Amino acid sequence: MSKRFSTLDTTRLLFEHPKILFRMIERMDRNEARYIRESDLVTEVMDYTGTLGKADRDRVRLALNTDNLFRSGLVIDIIKAEGERRLVFQDALINLMRACNASLYQELTDARLRGHLVTLRDVRNRLETSSFSDADPDYTELRDDLNERVSQLIGLLRQNVLRMQTISAQLADLSGDASRAPEKFLEFRQNLFEQIVTLYERHIKPTLVFLNPDTRLPDGSNLFETLEAMVRLLEGHGDHSLADQLFRSSISLNALYKPIQAVAQEVEHFLRKTRQGMVQYNAMEHFYGKLQELKSETETLSLKRKWLEGGDFARSTGFLVGLRGQQRPKHYAFGNSSSYYQLLFSELELRLNDLRRKAEVPVLQEVEGGGRLTRIDVQRINQLYKWLETLELRPTTDLVRELHGRLDGFIPGYRFPDLLAALNRLVNSPPEGMQVVTTNRFRILEQSSDGEQFVYRRRRLETDEPANQQEQHHA
Repeated sequence: MSKRFSTLDTTRLLFEHPKILFRMIERMDRNEARYIRESDLVTEVMDYTGTLGKADRDRVRLALNTDNLFRSGLVIDIIKAEGERRLVFQDALINLMRACNASLYQELTDARLRGHLVTLRDVRNRLETSSFSDADPDYTELRDDLNERVSQLIGLLRQNVLRMQTISAQLADLSGDASRAPEKFLEFRQNLFEQIVTLYERHIKPTLVFLNPDTRLPDGSNLFETLEAMVRLLEGHGDHSLADQLFRSSISLNALYKPIQAVAQEVEHFLRKTRQGMVQYNAMEHFYGKLQELKSETETLSLKRKWLEGGDFARSTGFLVGLRGQQRPKHYAFGNSSSYYQLLFSELELRLNDLRRKAEVPVLQEVEGGGRLTRIDVQRINQLYKWLETLELRPTTDLVRELHGRLDGFIPGYRFPDLLAALNRLVNSPPEGMQVVTTNRFRILEQSSDGEQFVYRRRRLETDEPANQQEQHHA
């Protein structure tokens, strides 16, 4: 029996009607199998072609007939097991169909990644004993094998990155139940946690470890150490073309680390969300998808659609109506503010100066809360005041908060009341060229060590002015 369609015609029909194989591959992945049941394929073809015209329906049914698929070479094996026939398709065809649909990309597992690494190590070991001569067929075959394996690894990892970058939509789908069934949120969160943790532990984390150049493996070199060793071997034997190509490939692999790291951080952040956070996340992803659809309608060759036709979208959402009339929040333009950076750098310089004098830092004597002695308090205040006299200060709008930030956690035994007492002396004898101005505005400051809160009167440190312009300090 001769085949009704050639391999080219059959493949063309498969790509003209890709939904059939897309659904078959989804079912194959869901069942964790490497074959497609013949009965499932026949059912899918019959359902799909039911809406086609007679000519197209006949062509598709003939092309996707089991005998035609086998004779054209797209099905490489037919297995009879458990009373059914199972079709094994060409890996090249399945991989090409996956490349056409991002949702069909397979996440790389630790076992698959280690398999690629072991293969590259084997190539490196064979390269060490190679002749490096173009006249040697063993060397040329080894070089072609190396190029193929590196290219295949880069392609798989890029597909994996694209698959992971769609995880926002996947998380939105998973969190949709949280907004629809609040009474089952705890059960939903547990199921969601298990799914996301499986995704993180089985796919994202192994890929991060595989692409991390600092990874140390107990069984040998990591990916980048293996590639670097081969680059050195090729350069040492004069094959600079292949060495440069392999070096560029290692740079491409290294560049894939940051996108996957960002995905990992997004997953970790999502797992910490509350129910309200999940509802908000789901809503934002839902409306973002709607806007993407409106935008895609303008990305055509027709120049008639230049703007988003979002009138219905705005009216259906409700919160967009009147949005243009609302005042926009103001942003902090730190990037163009030289005074902000001068202030930041001066504060960093003061903190560094404090650290350089770490050996001179006084240790304030510890006191019990119930039995404080006046003599010990006076001694602590004197020690702190002597240290404050040696500090380099800058004009500031809140001297108390600035000094507390420099002393808390830096001087052993320091407590906030010590600073208030020492500042009373600092007001009477301020640093040269400076004056302390006490305002009537009160602030609340928290002592980080024990969680106590203190109310203090705000003080400013300014450049020196005539004495009659100073504000009076009211106790």
